[in-house]
Amino acid sequence: MKNFLISIVTISVSLTAIAQNNGIRGFLPSNIADQRKHEAAAQQTISEKEAEQTLFMLTKEPHHAGSAGGRRVAEYVRQRLKEFGFDSRLAEYHVLLPTPRSVSVTILEPVEKELSIAEQTEFHPEALIPFNAYSPSGDVTAEVVYANYALAEDFQSLEERGIDVTGKIVIARYGGVYRGLKVLEATKAGAIGVILYSDPSDDGYMAGDVYPKGPMRPWDGVQRGTIRFAERYPGDPLTPGTPATKDAKRISLEVDPDMPEIPCVPLSYGAAQHILQTLEGPSVPRAWQGGLPFTYHFGAGPTKVRIRLDMDFQIRPIWNNVAVLRGTEEPDQWIILGGHRDGWIFGAQDPNGGTAVLLEAARAISRQVKAGWKPRRTIVIAQWDAEEYGLIGSTEWGEQLRDELKKKAVVYMNFDATISGPTFGASATPSLDLFLKSITADVLDPGKDVPVLSAWWQNQNKDEATRLEDIIPETAAINVGRMGGGSDHVVFQNHLGIPSMGFGFGGPGGIYHSYYDNFDWMKRFGDPGFRYHAAAARLAALAGMRMANADVLPFSLAPYADEILKQLEGIEKRHKDSWPATLSLDTVKQKASQWKTMAMKVDEKIAQPERPRNLKEINSLLSLLEREFAVEPGLEGREWFKHRIVVATGYESVGLPGIHQAAESGNWESAARETRILASILDSIIAMTSRLDALL
Repeated sequence: MKNFLISIVTISVSLTAIAQNNGIRGFLPSNIADQRKHEAAAQQTISEKEAEQTLFMLTKEPHHAGSAGGRRVAEYVRQRLKEFGFDSRLAEYHVLLPTPRSVSVTILEPVEKELSIAEQTEFHPEALIPFNAYSPSGDVTAEVVYANYALAEDFQSLEERGIDVTGKIVIARYGGVYRGLKVLEATKAGAIGVILYSDPSDDGYMAGDVYPKGPMRPWDGVQRGTIRFAERYPGDPLTPGTPATKDAKRISLEVDPDMPEIPCVPLSYGAAQHILQTLEGPSVPRAWQGGLPFTYHFGAGPTKVRIRLDMDFQIRPIWNNVAVLRGTEEPDQWIILGGHRDGWIFGAQDPNGGTAVLLEAARAISRQVKAGWKPRRTIVIAQWDAEEYGLIGSTEWGEQLRDELKKKAVVYMNFDATISGPTFGASATPSLDLFLKSITADVLDPGKDVPVLSAWWQNQNKDEATRLEDIIPETAAINVGRMGGGSDHVVFQNHLGIPSMGFGFGGPGGIYHSYYDNFDWMKRFGDPGFRYHAAAARLAALAGMRMANADVLPFSLAPYADEILKQLEGIEKRHKDSWPATLSLDTVKQKASQWKTMAMKVDEKIAQPERPRNLKEINSLLSLLEREFAVEPGLEGREWFKHRIVVATGYESVGLPGIHQAAESGNWESAARETRILASILDSIIAMTSRLDALL
């Protein structure tokens, strides 16, 4: 799963002021010099060669979740972290992981043809053939209908054209939304099977040279992926809300409300073309036309296809890496840096670029510990298993340690598919916006030899950057994403209310979830020289060290108030014609504005703390403030999801999800209830902020 840098907000900050400030947000003046010394030494320790060698070791063999290769890679990571001085162990869970026994797609009409399922290369004996996880087994035969991206509006368009999907097999291209939602929409429309393929107009030869000549998807590249909907809860399907230990009580497969009902298989565009080019019926509109060298048609038929899928649904063991470097002064405050370790095959880009980054950051941090640097707080390095199946490893760990994490976790930083090119991007809980900008001001972008912060702004403002050359205006705006779905931050942010962030360097590529996501692709196209692996590791080490040692936790509260006000305005605008006069948002807007005024004062004090009274209480309040947003009961119909300011829906993030969800469905009673919940949350936040102001 991926695509979590989704929802974008624009925040004006003084980039120049951040870059030139010799202080560090949250540090007492007397502690800055020593912290700066160790941060600089850690940056020097990080090595491109070390990152390259680590990625090579991680991607030598297939290591999908629950496999022997997965266990071997877990042991490799455990041993490396142990060598760095971390208390390193494996946490085992037993979860539902289906694997394919056999998959076939056969064209029966107009001409019989067996289609290729796997990539046409020397296939590793431990690699799984392409499949969509949690698809049921099935044997279905039907005419085919082309449904573009299989979005809800695509099926509506088919219905308006009089094209009936009932009893048909749908073929649709990847993209636009999470693949599981495509299967859900096809099911609603009456389809009996789904074929998903990657169109060359999206990530194949129309986007650039294909692998091995270039980075894009070749004719035989197949995107694997899970299709369980995960709208009610992520993680192990059979243990909702509870950890999937060996002896856990499990529900039956039939009870899971998010399990797909019709078989689904993925194909390459090289295989899919044989179906698409024989479809008849009206030609599709230009927006539906893909990149294969013929005109696309809707169908149905005359092409008839048979899908046969035999899946092996088994409870299998998975292994999370959890490594701890205990803090010296506030050991019960945890700074967690994590990402997943399992890949569909070799996983060089997704996910193990992030694994290599984290291991290199851990090596640099451990070197500074040996040199005398002492983390005030505990640093936890985690590598999750079975993320690709549906965020399973992180969710099970989060559910098992739910109460402890609510008390101790300060922040979660996610590293998933961290490297695929030179363009920086980031997403965060609003309270981490300024922290993200502060660390990117202190690490150089290796391709531009300017701070990552400056390169980040230049990437987002190409025309203005060209005109201004190296002069960045004082009021320059940076786009910071909001954490959507599709990666391991979900349990921390959406379920537990723990501030979360993620970042990476991206670029063009078409090997996502395919056999070609390998070390060779990364070395030749994703990051030649491994300079961006090193830059990301420097950012990770800096983020971990700075958050672990800040005298006052370097959060910023005013951006959170801004986010709430922005979302309220957006909801009012979106529903202005249907919003009932009896339901006013004025009270919550007033409370959010009141909080913003107070938050701005507190933010100034956090930025340059002097000698505040009772640091322990201050940091406890700051670390627990986010929990106020993740309240019981959870969202209506999605009770596992608690957060009331930002929540994942598929790959996207939704602001003020309780009010938004109710308004979208026209349930104004629910909207009123969610508005009261938000008002109560803001009352608690205002009281906590008032206490912080007094202590600081």
